[in-house]
Amino acid sequence: MKYYAGLDIGGTVARMKIESAEGKVIGAFYGAGGTMNTDGFELCNEKYRKFILPVLEENHLKAEDCIRVCIAASGIDSKRQEEECVKSFTDMGFRQESIEVHNDCEIFLHMSSGPAIVLISGTGSIAFARGESGEITRCGGWGHVLSDEGSGFHMGMKVIKEAASHIDGRQDCPVLYKLFTEKSGLTTLDEINVFVNDRLMEKAEIASYSILAEKACIMGEEAGLKIIRECRDELFALVRDVYHKAGIHKYKGEKPVELWFWGSVLLNNKILGAELSQIIEREFPKIIIKIPELSALDTALELAKRYVLDGPSTGGKV
Repeated sequence: MKYYAGLDIGGTVARMKIESAEGKVIGAFYGAGGTMNTDGFELCNEKYRKFILPVLEENHLKAEDCIRVCIAASGIDSKRQEEECVKSFTDMGFRQESIEVHNDCEIFLHMSSGPAIVLISGTGSIAFARGESGEITRCGGWGHVLSDEGSGFHMGMKVIKEAASHIDGRQDCPVLYKLFTEKSGLTTLDEINVFVNDRLMEKAEIASYSILAEKACIMGEEAGLKIIRECRDELFALVRDVYHKAGIHKYKGEKPVELWFWGSVLLNNKILGAELSQIIEREFPKIIIKIPELSALDTALELAKRYVLDGPSTGGKV
């Protein structure tokens, strides 16, 4: 059977949606994710294979029968990583000419026709922009050690540090501390130190503590609002920097510049999302903020089908 496939591969979860050439949705499937820039090629390749090959087998599909597969993958930060991703799929039997690869965050730029920006803050964070020339540029997203400012990981780390400072007598945040100990079971600085060092590369687990900042804020504690506003300002800086880097500040067109918000921090943390939107709209009146109607997975599938109908999509890399 001939088919199209879209993939959204994040650091934690991988998703795949398949549609037959006749337009029938065969299904959406989920597995373990991975990132090229953190996990490396060998581990990512193994994760991709363990997820994708059983899906094809269970649905009686062959890789070589895929008309077009669009892969929106976390950690595709260089030409080398694009090539490694393509190699992973050709090794599974997909035809090289059928493969289209994007960074999973960049893919939302293809929902806009003119200059546009995508800001994503989930477990990690990144900003992409496309200027009038069509060239795509980025700021941030270089992993949770070097970058990912304003992300769930960094917000989670701020929560943990505030709780640790409370124990150390350097901060007074009893509400945040109580929320943290209830979730983690950790009550001493030694326990927290061991926990953080053992799990520093477990980005999703650290990021899971980010929700405690909003909870503490709603319960009236200043420490929660402080953390949220620090992350808000870091995310604003990403938008500001990519706006100028892409030359959008020189844009003289009348059409608004669309800024797409995506990721659990931006969509679920209502305090951060609202305050960030207000600052962006005040500082950059050319920008209109939007939330994608399609998920990254559905966008990838639509791009796969669009490529065949219209040729390579704007900004396509492969």
